[in-house]
Formats: sequence, structure tokens, C-alpha cells
Amino acid sequence: MKAYWKYLLCAAFGMGAFTACEDVPEPYNIPTENGGNTPTPSLDYVINQTFTSGLGEFTSTCESGSLAWESNTKYGAMITGYQDWDGSGTKSNKPGVTYLVSSDIDLTDVDSAYVIIDQAINYAKTTLADDHKMLIRTGEGEWAELPMSTEGLGNDFNYAKQNIQLPDEYMGKTVQLALKHTAHEDYSSTWEVKSLSVAKGTAPSNDGPVIEDGVGSGTAEDPYDVPTTIKLIAAGPPSKKIYTKGIVSKVEASSYKDQYKSLNYYISNDGSSTDELMVYQGYGLGGAKFESADALKVGDEVIVYGVVVNFKNTPEFTTGSQLYSLNGEVAAGGGGTVEGEAKGSGSEEDPYNVAAAAGASGSAWVTGYIVGWVDGQVLSSGANFNGTSSSASNLLIADNADETNVANCMPVQLPSGNVRTALNLKDNPGNYKKQVKLYGSLEKYFGVAGLKSVTQYAIDGISGGGDTPATGEAKGTGTLEDPFNPVAAYNTALALGSGNTSSQNYYIKGKISQIKYTFSAQYGTATFHISEDGAQTNEFYIYSTYYLGNKSWVDGNTQIAVGDEVIICGQLTNYNGTPETASKKSFIYSLNGVTEGGSDNPGGDTPGGNDET
Repeated sequence: MKAYWKYLLCAAFGMGAFTACEDVPEPYNIPTENGGNTPTPSLDYVINQTFTSGLGEFTSTCESGSLAWESNTKYGAMITGYQDWDGSGTKSNKPGVTYLVSSDIDLTDVDSAYVIIDQAINYAKTTLADDHKMLIRTGEGEWAELPMSTEGLGNDFNYAKQNIQLPDEYMGKTVQLALKHTAHEDYSSTWEVKSLSVAKGTAPSNDGPVIEDGVGSGTAEDPYDVPTTIKLIAAGPPSKKIYTKGIVSKVEASSYKDQYKSLNYYISNDGSSTDELMVYQGYGLGGAKFESADALKVGDEVIVYGVVVNFKNTPEFTTGSQLYSLNGEVAAGGGGTVEGEAKGSGSEEDPYNVAAAAGASGSAWVTGYIVGWVDGQVLSSGANFNGTSSSASNLLIADNADETNVANCMPVQLPSGNVRTALNLKDNPGNYKKQVKLYGSLEKYFGVAGLKSVTQYAIDGISGGGDTPATGEAKGTGTLEDPFNPVAAYNTALALGSGNTSSQNYYIKGKISQIKYTFSAQYGTATFHISEDGAQTNEFYIYSTYYLGNKSWVDGNTQIAVGDEVIICGQLTNYNGTPETASKKSFIYSLNGVTEGGSDNPGGDTPGGNDET
């Protein structure tokens, strides 16, 4: 389990009425009332917090920015970075990292417990999993991530309940839970949480009850039939999306609106009105909008993919479902095999081609041609086969440089940093139709086989990416007598590999070139860049560092400024491909020649003594 080194830093400011991003396809759905159920009262709760009447024993705090979690009487705890901030009628984004933190949760006499969260997330981008985290810690220790799944979340306001078992290592202790939301400069999701509880015992499966004599398993390959789905809903619908196969028995033509382009329709096993299941405001193949009220007809054989609910004793697929298949036609990018001969072993010397990579998993090298990019939430309707992208985050690659069938393409996630800088079509239209070799993780992306978290690449045979050192001359050995220059620090942190932190402390000397956060008495730390000469080139990122003597900064201490010469002492980390100092594991050893303390144990027992929230 990955440890989170970032502590909660600041009390958040109040926020106005919540809205959601407008740079997404219509309709903007009002959060539905027919999803999400409150926790069953018969459970033995440690805490049982609903958020419709306030945040209760939870507190909104921020690591950066001024966003805040707020309570809504209908939708629970809510946060977004996109709204009308000044009342002018114009919405805009504000970035920020914000936490909803519980008070102490007493597990001292508990030997097994699990979290129950009832939530909805809409208008998320490809950073969905990174932008929505559930964390846990003991005392004032480091935050660690709990395995909260984002499957079925991200592009609607359908609430889904999820059970998450707490690791045994936290039993018998006092813990805190936190929900971490990240809003970006140019986009933000809306996250709504109706309730968050901790119950004693072993977590029930998130898959819902097992239906005796049921047909199907709810997957694309083995969908439920309609009677099984109806029984599943009656017994307590699963939190994840499911697949159900049936024949259209009725279409409500009057439900079609030009502004929404969705339909209400019914399905049954045989197309009759017996044992019908309603599909409410459903969409077409792969989530594409219906173009007319007669786009779907009685007798059509369909596989529907979405969230099922019991709405006022009516079983149904709720708002936002889509057709996985229609009369045997599978949605483009809907999971079918990529045409062509599978080649390669996935090694750097013998990379997979796209046809082979589509059926593989794990970390591997993949080769193909850049044929376009992805915009929006649905691959089939968001594929753009051109070299003039408006998005820097995603690519489409294929085995054929002239491919225009999205079903034969693989979506590629470009993480921020030098990989995105080098590959994206937004800033590099000349990469269109170039052959690339990419190293990343083969996993679902936009709901299909994709390549995520690319760290290394080659364009027309020229290598780069996560193993590419900074330009400039690396100097120093990292000791106090011979400190690293910023280039050497960058390369040393880079060589650790993504997600790794050095076990030893290094000294780094340079001049402050940019300041992201100055020191303050409230936070105790500062974040800035340094370079050898103070210019904004060949920089190294000093993240959340303490002041002289490995202490929190206090009022009256000298403040930092661009041009100041510093020596930093601390641990280095490769944080998701970004070389930097480990959060709160470094301090300023020298500021313009002035030293204090010179401790060689940065990030030890809470420097400053009281800067944790």
C-alpha cells in the first residue's frame, strides 16, 4: 500500500453553491435521488456519518488552494473546483488539494472493520483515480491509501455504495480517515458523498448478492438476463455497473429530447411485456447520443451497461447507461479484439504491437503509430483522427498509420512531465502518424484495453522519458562538503524510479528560481524551485521543506526570495515521475550562508512540534 507523505496543512475557506464543469457533453444531470442507500441500521457501527445535515465529526482542510467540502441537504458532502466564484455569472476553475478528515475513530477493541462509502463522482477526467483518494492514518503518522475503487464512477451523478475492508494493521488502534480531492488548473470533478461509515466485521462483497438459479454473471462476456437483473435489484443492487442482455419491448418516444438525446425504453427476455426492466434516460452504442426517437426499435436485441437501482419500487437502469451492443454490433472500442496479427513479446527489444497489447496486461513496451487523440469520456464518440489536438493528455495509437477505426486503436495516457511534453499532439502536431515505442501499464483506459502511466518512449527511434536525465552538467556527490547541484539532484531522484524515495539524506546547493509557496506560520513549510544560477532552467523541485534547523518557520524568521542561495538537506523522491525532495523530509541547512542547528535528520519527529493539522 502506497504511503502518502503529504500531511493536511491548512484550514479551508468557505465555498459557495456547488456546480459542475460545463466543458463536458450535455446533459448536465441533476444528481439523482434513486441511487445510493443509507447504511443498514442493523450493522454494528463504529461511526455512522451521513452528510445531508452537516459534516458532523468530519472537517474540511486543504493542502493547497482554498476549496472546501460543504454539506448539502440533498446530496451530502460536496466539493468541486469549478463554479461562479464572484457572482458574475461566469464559471471558472480553481485548483486545490482538499481533504475531508474524520475525528479520531476508536478501533482499540475492534479486531475487524470495514468502511462503507456512498458516493457519486461526475465530470472527472482521465486522472479520476488520482483525483479521488481515501486515506487512513494512526495518530499523527503518515497517510496511507485505502483501495477505493473508482470503477463505475466519474461521469454521472449515480450514487454507488462500496465496502472497503480496513487492513489488520489498524485494528486495536485509533485512526483517522480522509477523502482527498484534487482540482486542477483547467478542470475539476464534482464529488458527492452521502455517507461514510465504519462497521465492525468483514466487508460484504461489492458485487451484490448471489442470485440462486440466476443467468449470467453481469460481465460483457456473460451478461445477466432480465429476470436475474430484476431479482438482483430486489435483493440489493450492486454498487458497480453491470451488463444485462434483453430484447427491447417498448420505447417511450416522448422521452426523447433534442437537448439530451437519450431515451427511456424497456427490455425483457423475449421482447414481451412480461418481466420488463426499464432503462431510464439511456444512451446508444458506447455512450453515443441517440439521433432520433426511433433510433431504437421494439425487437432490437441489446446488451445494456450501467448502474441498476430500485427507484420507488421500480427496478431500472438509472440515468447514464449505454448500449454495449445493438443487434450484435459491439460499441467501437467496446472490448472486441483489435484486428491484425499479434506480434511481439512486450520487451524493449521486441515490443508488443497494438493487436498483441490489447490482449496483454502488466507493464510492457508497445509500438504503434500516433493516429489521433481522445477527448471526452467515451472513446467511440471522443476519438479524433487528426493531428490538431486540444488535449495534451491522451493519444490513440494503432498498427496502421492511416487507421480511422477506433476499435483498432489503443488509448494512451500521457502523465504530466517530460513524457507529455514530448509526445502530446496539442504542442507537437508533427508527431501525428509518427511511429512510437512506449513503456507503461497495460490496463483498462476509457473502458477498453489501454496503456497508462507511460514513463519511457521513443519517437522514430529516438529515446526519452522517465530515464532521460536533465540537461546540463551534474556536479557534486551529495555531501555537505560537496553538495549536489540541481541537475545532479534531479538525476539522482529520477534514477530511483517512480514511487521510490531515497533512504539517505543528500545536500543540494542552488539559488531559488521560482517560489510556489512561501513559508508561513500556519503551514511551517515552503515549496520552491532551485537552479544553479537562479534561472528557470535545469531546476530541481524543493517540495514542502522545513526551515533552518529542521524547524517550522515562525513569524519573525527571514522569508525566502527568488535569488536566495540555499543548501537543502533531505531525502529525494521520484513522485510519479517527478524528481523532487520528499514531502516534509527535507529542510534548509543554509540560507544565504546562515545556518542554524544543522540537523542531519530531516523529517523526523514533527519538526516545529505543532504544524500538523
